[in-house]
Amino acid sequence: MAERADAESGDIGGQRATGETGRTPRRRSLSRRAQLNARRYYRRHVRDRRGRYHAGFLAHLLARGELQVLPRRISRKYHLPLFLALYNVQFFRLRSRYLWQAMLAALVMLGVLLLVDSIADAVLAAGLGSSAVIVFVHPNSSSAALRHLVGGHLLGLAVGALTSFILFHTGWVPVADASHHVAADIAAAITLGVVILLMSATDTEHPPAAATGLGFALQSLEYTLVLLFVAAVLMLAAGKVIFRRALRDLD
Repeated sequence: MAERADAESGDIGGQRATGETGRTPRRRSLSRRAQLNARRYYRRHVRDRRGRYHAGFLAHLLARGELQVLPRRISRKYHLPLFLALYNVQFFRLRSRYLWQAMLAALVMLGVLLLVDSIADAVLAAGLGSSAVIVFVHPNSSSAALRHLVGGHLLGLAVGALTSFILFHTGWVPVADASHHVAADIAAAITLGVVILLMSATDTEHPPAAATGLGFALQSLEYTLVLLFVAAVLMLAAGKVIFRRALRDLD
């Protein structure tokens, strides 16, 4: 009986021993497999990164439009940009989209310039051109919204017209006086500040509207000029509404 018990206990102990010894190599094999997979993944990841960053200058330039301007060590050490973007890669992929929206902007701007040809003012024309760029390059941005486009230009027009009336039509500042230039510069600076303040308060931020305020503030006020400018802004807004389904952001 004792021998049988010892044999049974020995068998059980042997089974436990073999079981334990059998589990250990399995765990080791699994860990080795995991290590091998991790090493393979790491090597492949490093190889991909090297292939991405250490490709030839011409290949990287053609693929991403970026040119490496500094060595990698210097860029990491001094936290400087490693690449310099030279051109937009999507331009060649979506060249038909870019060409279409550029043509639309040119046509709408042609109508605006023909309408306001009597303005003959570079500042106002530059402001309208900047608005056309925003509308036809980033039509989904906040600055291109109709509220910002029309509201910003109308605020710039109102503040600029008020400044022009004070400078040229009230007689407070003599035009023939040499100090008129200094007074006009101060008035133009105040006009710009007031336009920015009003646009921020009314949520109608539109950067080209600053040029509208300056353009009207620095010349004599004419009612035909005001009406033609308002018509030009409305034409630009109408162009955005008409072609809204065909316009996409050109990033």
